[in-house]
Amino acid sequence: MKKLSYKEKFTQVNREARITCIITAVIIAFWWLTAFGVSKETMFFNMPLWFIGSCIGTYILAIILVTFAVKKFFLNFNLDDEDTSNKEVNKKNA
Repeated sequence: MKKLSYKEKFTQVNREARITCIITAVIIAFWWLTAFGVSKETMFFNMPLWFIGSCIGTYILAIILVTFAVKKFFLNFNLDDEDTSNKEVNKKNA
C-alpha cells in the first residue's frame, strides 16, 4: 500500500475519476458506433453483426479498458488521514 500526502491522495482520486469518465465515454461511443453504424444485413454465426459488435464487443472492450486502467493508473492507498487517526487514538489512550 502506497503512502501519499493529503494533497496527493485527492490528486490521485481526481485522476482516477477522470480516467473512469474517459473509459465510460469510449465505451458509449463504441456501442453507438457498432449498434447503429454497422450494416444490418451482415450476419456472423447467424446473428447480425451489429448485435455481436454492440453487445459482445462492448463487453470485451470494457473488460480490456478497465483492466488496463487498473494496472496502469490506479493506486492502492488508504484514503483515511493517518495523522488524524493517530491523534484520535492518542486522545482515547490519554
